[in-house]
Amino acid sequence: MTGKLLRFGYVCEFLLAMLAIFTAWSEIGGQAALDVMHWGWKLGLALALSMAIVALTASLVAEDAWLTLRTARWLAAIIALLAAMSTVTYYYSLEEDNSDTDDTSTISLQESPKCLQYPKVQSIRAS
Repeated sequence: MTGKLLRFGYVCEFLLAMLAIFTAWSEIGGQAALDVMHWGWKLGLALALSMAIVALTASLVAEDAWLTLRTARWLAAIIALLAAMSTVTYYYSLEEDNSDTDDTSTISLQESPKCLQYPKVQSIRAS
């Protein structure tokens, strides 16, 4: 394979990895936790994981053997990034539970103003 075609393949793999990461992250971790999460965490971890996946592919293409020290390092980096993503998602899922404040658990007594209340009618007995 030529170098230009190989680079084009790596770019396509990077973009496909970004799509797959965001889709899988929202399905596995929950969209509600991702909505609460700061955008820097999402973008940084997704970019790092996509680059690590492309680097693992490049190291697999460059070597004859599939298990080398270089591929093992990239695989360890991918596992570490997945652990970081799961830790951040777990933290924000706990924050989502704490920040959810519905007033459905509180019951308050509501009285109408005095001017809108009807006067009490007393029965009149004829004697």
